[in-house]
Amino acid sequence: MKYILTLLLHFVVTTTSYGQIITYDDFKSVIPFVQKEDFKAAFEKTSELLNSTQNDSSDLRGIVTYMNIFSAAGMVTLDQMTHADFLKNANNYIGQRLVMSAHLCVDSSSQATNSLQFVTIDGQMQGLTITNNRIRTNILCFEYFKYKDVINPSELIGKNIRCGGTLEKVEVNPNNSKIWISRLNITNAFAREMSPR
Repeated sequence: MKYILTLLLHFVVTTTSYGQIITYDDFKSVIPFVQKEDFKAAFEKTSELLNSTQNDSSDLRGIVTYMNIFSAAGMVTLDQMTHADFLKNANNYIGQRLVMSAHLCVDSSSQATNSLQFVTIDGQMQGLTITNNRIRTNILCFEYFKYKDVINPSELIGKNIRCGGTLEKVEVNPNNSKIWISRLNITNAFAREMSPR
């Protein structure tokens, strides 16, 4: 009987820990922290959500995963986390789905941050977003997207586009500088136009 109770308890814990999915309300609960750039609170809340929803493969979990990495990069700029700890945390999500914030797609000749551009790297066209903090003193993430489908950038310029895909590789600033914190390399990427509200 004790063995059966132990198995039942394990089943309940496993179902509770891994069977849940992130809801829209869960996602919305993180937004105020990100908006205020309370990176530590955002990181803690997203970590809690991600730890309780490990079998969820939804876009909402992908968004929350990205918010976790973004918040950790913000913490590095505030001396609340080291570059090494940032890398250790971000590497936990290698192979998982990330869904980024929507950005205005601009021509590659623009020198814009917090926007999507298309650039050619090693002969391959990729998407690039550069996200920074509100006062633009630190670049939190360079995000490189290798698309699984053919993309025509001219059809996207001037539109709000959300990108995402599978996190392939994470790099941190080799000098531990805070000018820029990380590079995120995304494969099997997508680019979706956000519908106007």
